[in-house]
Amino acid sequence: MAAAPYLKDGKWTIDKDPEDKRYYVADITNDLTDSGTTAASVTCVVAGVSIIEGPEIQGSLIVVKLGGLDTAPDAVNYCTFRVICANTEQFDRTIYFNRVDN
Repeated sequence: MAAAPYLKDGKWTIDKDPEDKRYYVADITNDLTDSGTTAASVTCVVAGVSIIEGPEIQGSLIVVKLGGLDTAPDAVNYCTFRVICANTEQFDRTIYFNRVDN
């Protein structure tokens, strides 16, 4: 599993080595509780990273395995989970990636 996200420049960010292939998890419990619904489907929109497996809904968690990282100096690397709920509401949750070389 990857390290916990932290807030950087107002964006939830995770450190990632360009060579890592790891599972990332988004906890959408609060979103679902606030709306009184369940997640019906999820898709991922990515930039700079590649989807290896998933995404998969596991209760109120979304799991996806990502690899790679765009290493260009001004690259923006992220994964946005686009969730459609059973009550037809939709929301996005995005994780940004900060390059670290391990």
